[in-house]
Amino acid sequence: MLYLIAGNGSPNFGDELIVQNWLRFYRENGYKGQITVDGKGNIRSERLIRGFGDVRFVTNIPRHSEGREGTYADFYKIGKDYAADALDRFKGVRAFHLLGGGYVSANWFNAARLLSAVTNLGEELSVPVVATGLGIAPFRNLDGEGAAAWSHIVAGCRLFECRDEESYRSLMALTDGKLPSLTFGLDDAFLSSLFIKRHAGRWLHLSGFSQASIIGKSEGSAPDLFKQFDKVVFWTCSTADAALHADLVQKYPVVERYNNERLLNEGLPIGADDFMITGRFHPHLQAARAGISGLFTADSGFYKTKHGLVTDLGSPFASMKEEPKIFQGNSTRMVSCEAGRVEEKQRVGRRVLALLDII
Repeated sequence: MLYLIAGNGSPNFGDELIVQNWLRFYRENGYKGQITVDGKGNIRSERLIRGFGDVRFVTNIPRHSEGREGTYADFYKIGKDYAADALDRFKGVRAFHLLGGGYVSANWFNAARLLSAVTNLGEELSVPVVATGLGIAPFRNLDGEGAAAWSHIVAGCRLFECRDEESYRSLMALTDGKLPSLTFGLDDAFLSSLFIKRHAGRWLHLSGFSQASIIGKSEGSAPDLFKQFDKVVFWTCSTADAALHADLVQKYPVVERYNNERLLNEGLPIGADDFMITGRFHPHLQAARAGISGLFTADSGFYKTKHGLVTDLGSPFASMKEEPKIFQGNSTRMVSCEAGRVEEKQRVGRRVLALLDII
């Protein structure tokens, strides 16, 4: 059994996309065995991610510690203790793969619990562990014991790939550059080429956490903004987004909803002249890969790191300061590098196959 650990199940567009990408990659590259996907939930992912035989969606390894305070080192020990107690439940596992995303970011101390559990399970069972496309930064209050905990986590993986430079540099510094498994790469979204459903006309794409993050602080500007487009669509990437859309559509009935089912299984509805305003990371990344311009909002260090990753790749998006202003950015670098980045990520995928030795 191949055991994948991911951030899916809430659900969240980016996390579901990454699981979908890796399931397709493993099956298309010849792995025919059972795959278990351990996420935040299973029922919603089962409904969204279809067409892959012999795949189980579960919620097994604890990842959150509600109401419990602690340091990175404290949560590392909790994860290690879990691994020692739970070995019998994982006896059939041939390899562990921590899929990409920010669900194990050091922004939360308890992220060390999940990473520790997986790497210690791998060590106790003598099976390989790999991690790809992880967003770890930013760190908080990292002391010596915390640095040691993170060093053990990275050392416990045959490959530990960071998707952003800040994560890679931070981990290189705290491990003194002595762990060859640590690499700097790309987000796992690049494992597959874009799945796009082109359309006529010019669309405005919205995706965010609050009304202010997608239409600005002044509600009065929204009607004039919407009039510049043939259609306005809202990407409801999570349950919270669906609630935001419900509030938004009461004021602005023209805003059409695109849920995860449509985004993942029908293709991204992106035309060449479209524009996006988003607070979310993966909508920004996928839209920039498609060559459209847009605005992003980032209200925390966690999201500044995520959006910074995309702008570093050449995204034509700009940070929204007050009110949204439509512009046409230069997408040449992002689009011209697309095919090469997909091939680069698939090389990582082939390296994963070799390291896990499952085919």
